Amino acid sequence: MSNRNYEAMFILDNNAASADFEGTSAQVDEILQKHGATIVQKEKWDERKLAYEIKGHRRGTYYLTYFSADPDMIRKIDEDVHLNEMILRHMVLTLERPIDEHIATQAAERELLAEDSRKNSLGGWGGRRGDRDRDRRGPPPRRDAAPADDAPAGAPAKADAPAAKAEAPAAKAEAPAPEAAPAKADAAPEAKQDETKTAATEAGAES
Repeated sequence: MSNRNYEAMFILDNNAASADFEGTSAQVDEILQKHGATIVQKEKWDERKLAYEIKGHRRGTYYLTYFSADPDMIRKIDEDVHLNEMILRHMVLTLERPIDEHIATQAAERELLAEDSRKNSLGGWGGRRGDRDRDRRGPPPRRDAAPADDAPAGAPAKADAPAAKAEAPAAKAEAPAPEAAPAKADAAPEAKQDETKTAATEAGAES
């Protein structure tokens, strides 16, 4: 079977790697070469705090390697790595692209992340992000600004319409109440009373 390309990350004993990184990382290289792997590139990463304790260690030194090997050898590499006390954890990934192309892509992505981090720490180009967005949108509208004078000539203002309607009931309320009618109605009983008195008086006189 033909060789395939791999990326492998190893977490090394931090104490051993701090004292002698070359000697500690050489143990990883020996395991890979023992099983016929060809190391294309290797890189020391930084020391980091582990998410959880591994083999009594809370910190580890990261060691990244790229190699090509027979796929049947990966299981044997894993077995030897688990037996080595200097290697706390490891992860091997199969690459679908050539190693040099994959490395170039990874480097470009890391540079973009670093550039974004620098921009965020400086507030972006030309100021904070919020300031840039506000500059693009323009100043916010004033709440007390007068409405635009774009209504056609002669058109009544919408705000005045309710006031005009409100005045109509007031005009009706001011109209004088019809008092003449009750006066006539009252006059009729008085006239009848006078006629009754007169008739009674006349009747008394005749008697």
